[in-house]
Amino acid sequence: MTLFVSFLLVLGICLSCVLAQSPNHSTNTTRQCDWNPAGPLHLSLHQKTCFLPYHPEKNLESSEPSPWTHRPVCTSPKTNSRYCAFVKDDFHGDSAVLILTSPETAAGDFGLIEDSDPRWLSPGSSSPPPQIPPYEVRKIPGKELGVVANSTIRAGEVIMRDYPNILQTVSTEVWEQIDPREALWVLEEGFVRLPREVQIRVFELARSTGGHVLEDVLHTNTFAASFNNVSHYGLFTNIARINHDCRPNAVTRYSPRTLALEVIAYRDIQPGEELSISYSPLNMLYADRQRTLQEWGFNCTCSLCSSASAVAVSDARRGRMQDIVSALNNKVFRSSPARMAELAEELDGILEEEGLSAQKGDFYDILARAYVDMGEVETGRRYALLAVEKLVHFAGYDDERTERARGLLGELGKVGGA
Repeated sequence: MTLFVSFLLVLGICLSCVLAQSPNHSTNTTRQCDWNPAGPLHLSLHQKTCFLPYHPEKNLESSEPSPWTHRPVCTSPKTNSRYCAFVKDDFHGDSAVLILTSPETAAGDFGLIEDSDPRWLSPGSSSPPPQIPPYEVRKIPGKELGVVANSTIRAGEVIMRDYPNILQTVSTEVWEQIDPREALWVLEEGFVRLPREVQIRVFELARSTGGHVLEDVLHTNTFAASFNNVSHYGLFTNIARINHDCRPNAVTRYSPRTLALEVIAYRDIQPGEELSISYSPLNMLYADRQRTLQEWGFNCTCSLCSSASAVAVSDARRGRMQDIVSALNNKVFRSSPARMAELAEELDGILEEEGLSAQKGDFYDILARAYVDMGEVETGRRYALLAVEKLVHFAGYDDERTERARGLLGELGKVGGA
């Protein structure tokens, strides 16, 4: 399931560490990085080193493709933008990753793929998933394979943590300048350099569009991700096994610092219960969800979508929720603290009724800014703190929205986090 279509799911916080190599540059292949991957709240304790962007022609004489374990393969030099396959077999120890992107993007801080920066082990980092997975992959009637809990999973627990086996840029600057046939060749050449066991896992995933098998797998199973602050599709082969539900029992959160995608229990999950995530934004109306899911070739028949009466009630609530969000951004309502409080209470109730707790952080951030704008600083601070708490849990400690909410707390005199 491709989760790139997203509302409130914009990912990425880091500034890419890009520096083009001039023809007269020295033969040294490294340079000082210009960004701090730990973010502004964590001072850099040492200067990190970045590699210069890989140049297919200029780097031919080099016998060491470090930090990659294979020499990158690139499109021809006919255009300004190059598209290359970068492979690292020892990604996070026993995994491997194929990154399909521009040389400039790939030349960012290699701490992202080396897993060597101790600052990642910050107080905001989430707890690890259980050593023995509380789930197993099974045949699901009418769905082929799915993931089923084999022990009790409590709300808030990290069920699964996965790293990408393939990252593919979605940069229009790159795609508008390369020949699709060359791009497909780069994909194939990069893929055959992955370990055989990774190739097998990729080929075992679902397909939906026909055509070239690798393109089909990527279209059907990728999530939104970022790499060096550039949007990419990410193929996480383990999490891709989890099926869709419009009222899921789990949610995903992505870390641009570690490139990890985690699955978090949305509520308590009992043994024998299938794990589910939403392929579409959680707050969508029925018709919008169905249009979005058609992209993957299926009509949703979950318990919510299968009941006309349930759809009508849910759509009415979600429509009202959208009206409230619009009102909160209307200066007319911001002139009345009492009316603001009524809207906030109503919105909180709808989020609970619709099972949209994962979006509370975003709405609390809206409320915080609205109250601050109308001079209710203490109430704004209270909602800002709630926003950070919810966003840390559901979006991630280093998510862009979390940092923005944490920044508001800083402006209000209280820098906070988890």
